[in-house]
Amino acid sequence: MTSEATAAPLERIRTKFEQLKAAEAEHGFGVVLVDGAPLEPFPGVPEAAFDVFRIIGRIEGSHFRFAQPPELAGVAAFQAMPDNPNDPLGPALSIGQELHSVPKRLRGEIDGGEGISYDLEDGDVYHIDPDDYVFLYEHPDEDVDIHVFAPDIVTFFDEFVLGDKYPQVVDRILGPGVREQRVRKGRFQGQYEDTWLRLLAATGLAS
Repeated sequence: MTSEATAAPLERIRTKFEQLKAAEAEHGFGVVLVDGAPLEPFPGVPEAAFDVFRIIGRIEGSHFRFAQPPELAGVAAFQAMPDNPNDPLGPALSIGQELHSVPKRLRGEIDGGEGISYDLEDGDVYHIDPDDYVFLYEHPDEDVDIHVFAPDIVTFFDEFVLGDKYPQVVDRILGPGVREQRVRKGRFQGQYEDTWLRLLAATGLAS
């Protein structure tokens, strides 16, 4: 995506993020939304990544976390990233993790479960099952299921994090049926158990 092509979706991301922060303040679903930082671009990372994370620092609901990779904090942090020339998928940054499998009491100790990766060479945002990754690492000439959500990080955040394609992320990583689970009792009875999907639904950005 060229800088001209990303201008409109980046503005949508900015607008939707502000809308979601206001809705969370109103409803109190428990979603954490943190503003981005004034990041400076450097070689090795597509500029679009900096554009996105200048707007969004972290989004954390009950089922997923999407956050600025620490490697984007500066050149030194990026250069400290482990370099594995044998990685069959090439260099990538983790931009999201599922939290559904992690008990709440352990979330301060465990980063998360299965991840969503950002390919630094092709710009794709993808998911690969951990077992498939291990198999591919040991058998690099074999084919495994690598699911590409979006061809670039701006599209991913615009459509798959802040938009109506978020349920596809849930279905792919957590399995069918999880996103339809509802709160059984209490203040939010009958609403989505997934607090991020609940917030998206409350703002009309997903259903």
